[in-house]
Amino acid sequence: MQLIQKFTHNLVESGIFRYFILFLILTSGVIVGLETYPTINSKYQGLFHIIDQVIIYIFLVEIVLKILSMGQKPWEYFQDPWNVFDFIIVAVCFIPSIDAHFVAVLRMARILRVFRIISIFPKLQILVNALLKSIPSMGYVVVLLFLIFYIYAVMGSFIFAERDPVNFGSLHLTLITLFKVLTLEGWTDILNIQLYGSVEPNANFNMEDVSYWSLAYFISFILLGAMIIMNLFIGVIMNSMQESHAELEKKLLQKQMAESSGPMVIKNLELKIDEFKKDIQKLSELLNKK
Repeated sequence: MQLIQKFTHNLVESGIFRYFILFLILTSGVIVGLETYPTINSKYQGLFHIIDQVIIYIFLVEIVLKILSMGQKPWEYFQDPWNVFDFIIVAVCFIPSIDAHFVAVLRMARILRVFRIISIFPKLQILVNALLKSIPSMGYVVVLLFLIFYIYAVMGSFIFAERDPVNFGSLHLTLITLFKVLTLEGWTDILNIQLYGSVEPNANFNMEDVSYWSLAYFISFILLGAMIIMNLFIGVIMNSMQESHAELEKKLLQKQMAESSGPMVIKNLELKIDEFKKDIQKLSELLNKK
């Protein structure tokens, strides 16, 4: 039993096995994408089905090998959330009454397991840890951004709805418009409608300007939203990245100290044993003299 556990453990933890499973995951995803083309799907539907079934059973073998690698504690397999995710996906694939395309989409979701490779690269660990650490702080920034959006949306609906009902006709339309303005894509066209009554200023060049309050409205929103709030997002992520970098350096230093302390302990023990042997030899020489 221990030989089986050792063999399966070395197999599932090997790089070749992991990259082979990754290849199958990507292959499954490519097949799902090709099935969206009716011409290709009708021509190679049988081949796709065969490859799909082979991949499913290989995934099943992978689960069995991982459970066997746990030895006498197979339930430890389900303590890893990624393993539970894999098990659910494969189990759903064997339900005969479920829609095949829905199963294919679920199976393609196994590509998320690629994120486990992040543990190999310390630099990627810093990025991921920084993003995870910044989520709580970004929540407050999102709340602040939503408040600014809501206030400007209400103001815009009351001020500009009559002039531009397409973009400011209701609260939800104004929110969508403000999101477009926040991306800085085509916001001048929306502004020109308020200033000149047209997207093109030259179309109604002689028309009297409606109000220059729209300039203050749009410019202040861009300054607050696009330049200040967005920079807050970047600042939060950069701060979290520095903390993650410091934590990673601390872990690496502790690991190096632990690895270097092992040989030092052995060396000290060897020196003490040598000294102890010398003391015993001296004691034996003294006893022989007597």
